[in-house]
Amino acid sequence: MSRLRALLATLRIANAPSVVSNVWLGYMAGWMVWSYPFWHRFDTSGWKSLGILSTAGLCLYFAGNLANDWFDRNWDKVRRPERALPSGLFPPSLYITAAAVLSLAGVGLAAMESLASAICALVILSLISVYTWFHKKAIWAVVPMGLCRAGLYAMAFLATWPIWDLHDQAYRGLDITGMVVTRLGIIATLMTGLFCYIVGLSLSARYEGMEYPPPGPLVVSKTLLFLPILAMSCWIMPQSPVFGIIGMTPFLIWLTLCLTRFRKPIPRYVSALLAGIPLVDFVAAAPIALYIDGELIEQNLWDLPHLSALLILPLIAFVLGRLLQKVAPAT
Repeated sequence: MSRLRALLATLRIANAPSVVSNVWLGYMAGWMVWSYPFWHRFDTSGWKSLGILSTAGLCLYFAGNLANDWFDRNWDKVRRPERALPSGLFPPSLYITAAAVLSLAGVGLAAMESLASAICALVILSLISVYTWFHKKAIWAVVPMGLCRAGLYAMAFLATWPIWDLHDQAYRGLDITGMVVTRLGIIATLMTGLFCYIVGLSLSARYEGMEYPPPGPLVVSKTLLFLPILAMSCWIMPQSPVFGIIGMTPFLIWLTLCLTRFRKPIPRYVSALLAGIPLVDFVAAAPIALYIDGELIEQNLWDLPHLSALLILPLIAFVLGRLLQKVAPAT
């Protein structure tokens, strides 16, 4: 394995597009709920924020992967000697130093957008630490791993939080409690959908790899893979079931292929499920973009680049992720 390919494998570069897709959906969901009814207004500051938060998400993701391989270096020396650290391609000190630098960069970039986003980035780093420490010891370590991904939604969403506007409205005697609870409920359901998929992916891969998997946990893992359909679309389906179905369709098709054509061998199965993460985003992104467009009378979707990007980015991330899997393994 070349040094470059080994480094790309450590970073899980094939999953990087899905990180960007997660951040975009989180930010655009926040923009949607806080900017109503001015959905069509999206200036350069919004694009700048998306770029900063996407970079922050990538820094946190790469930091976690580097720290994970550093922590597992002795385990890999026995069981995975072909990996970068046990094969001697890189010194362990390089990995842990790079992980620390990227962690600081991720938090710093998030802080450029809001204090709440920075706190969320710190929580993600804490969850990464828990997962790294326990993932070889306990099956429940899939929970902090799933929360890390779901946390990307929250980090981006919180960057759109109009805290000063809320203070002003409360000062003027307006009741903002219901509004805040409703909007937090939206991002909570999106986070739940992504969390269920990541946990289901991990558990499904674990049990599929067993010669005689226990039937109960296997059913639970498969069920978790399908729960994003409900969680990601529950807010839009009552208003626009057609757009909701459009969002679900690519995810359902790909998940069906994962459970049939790509089911064996296990590395192929896991890689296919990982590639489907942006399609989880698409379940919510498509109806958001299309429904908002339907609410605008004088403009259509293609005149609104931020909505166009929200619609096509998850699909681009899916395709790019599959292509990058040919460059370096996704797991």
